[in-house]
Amino acid sequence: MGLSGAKVGIIGGKGRMGSWFAGLLEDHGVEVLCAGRSTKLAPGEMVQRCNVIAISVPIAATSELIREVGPLVPEGGLLMDLTSIKKPPLDAMLRYSRSQVVGLHPLFGPAPESKDLSIVVCPGRGEEGLEWICGIFRKSGIRLVFLEPEAHDRMMGIIQGVNHFSTLALALCIRDSDFGMKELLDCSTPTFRLYLDRIRTMLEQPPGLFGSLLMDNPFTEKSMKIYLKSCERLERVTRDGDREAFQTLFESLDNFFNREGEES
Repeated sequence: MGLSGAKVGIIGGKGRMGSWFAGLLEDHGVEVLCAGRSTKLAPGEMVQRCNVIAISVPIAATSELIREVGPLVPEGGLLMDLTSIKKPPLDAMLRYSRSQVVGLHPLFGPAPESKDLSIVVCPGRGEEGLEWICGIFRKSGIRLVFLEPEAHDRMMGIIQGVNHFSTLALALCIRDSDFGMKELLDCSTPTFRLYLDRIRTMLEQPPGLFGSLLMDNPFTEKSMKIYLKSCERLERVTRDGDREAFQTLFESLDNFFNREGEES
């Protein structure tokens, strides 16, 4: 089948990321149907009317939904997901469907302010579907990052897991201090205000989103253990007042990040 005239069904298409994806496709003249909790169109019915299916639901619900709808996607069709963990959903799509399969992870929020956007692409099965969706992204100026799903999830253990874990830990530390928010704001530096803004932005999101990023990615736990060991190491150096060790540590970090920056 040719996917140039594809009809795309998005399960979760009325959600924030699903809506972004629907708008992107429609901008390229693609016909899009959406199914979700707020639509009359049920996912099973929608799948039978489309030859391309994209799943954009919470991480915890993704694999089970794939098990239900995967067998309904035609063999020459395309099944995709937009979740931020890639190996479990990609394995499920390959197992429960006969169709072409691609795993996607937009590396931005559902209302991106920047035009410099990137999407991780994890090829699963089939060349035509992969080229079709990558062609749309390229025409939109979106940079493609091709990764194996396990490599993606290992990196997200740091980029998302440790990142959000450390932000929540800072939020807990601030809340449990002896200072009120007004006192802290009155004495905040511009840099610290950025941290506070980041915390507020995070807390405006559904808690289940961050719970899934911390609990459903099997590589996050290992990354958090490394992070906690790093905290213990830094705490030990500062507690002991070991300025020589602190300087050595600081210089090694400076060398690493400068070297990485020069190579990129």
